[in-house]
Amino acid sequence: MATFEQLVKDSWKLAEEEHAATYMDEVFVGGLVSTMLESGHALFDVSSTGDYHNMLFENLDTQDRVIIQVRHSSNALAEAKTLGHRMQFTCGYGMRAKKMGKLISSRWKESLSDALGDIGSIMYDVQGNYLFASMPLYIIADDYVDPDTLMPDFDKIAEHVSVVTEKLKEFVEVNLGA
Repeated sequence: MATFEQLVKDSWKLAEEEHAATYMDEVFVGGLVSTMLESGHALFDVSSTGDYHNMLFENLDTQDRVIIQVRHSSNALAEAKTLGHRMQFTCGYGMRAKKMGKLISSRWKESLSDALGDIGSIMYDVQGNYLFASMPLYIIADDYVDPDTLMPDFDKIAEHVSVVTEKLKEFVEVNLGA
């Protein structure tokens, strides 16, 4: 037979699970910011609409920049438990260009498309004197944050961001002739 205390305890556990599903993205973003700062980047800008979290980091030694946008698409507990905490993760890498006159060649675009296959697409953006290559990915936040303890896997976040930014850096260097 159930006791009043056990019913309350079980109720709070369910309520906490429901609530935790809505802020998995904030935990992921916190882990992401921590790993970027640890890797020597300064956080220059951060904004959030509630759905989209935008961050701009700069390596103070090289002045290269990393832009990241995260959108959590599965806030409901049932959806998150069934499909995982799905997120759109867009990462961009930018380098300061001495001359912005050189345009992205169609041959370079083709090589990028070939390199990426069906994963996604590369978007180009010229901001100020920076040339950025960015790419949207879809990830499962549960692979980076333990859903039970809400503890980020800092090493895994750092490794995966590094893999993406290194590849994007290669693309930008090819275009800038670096």
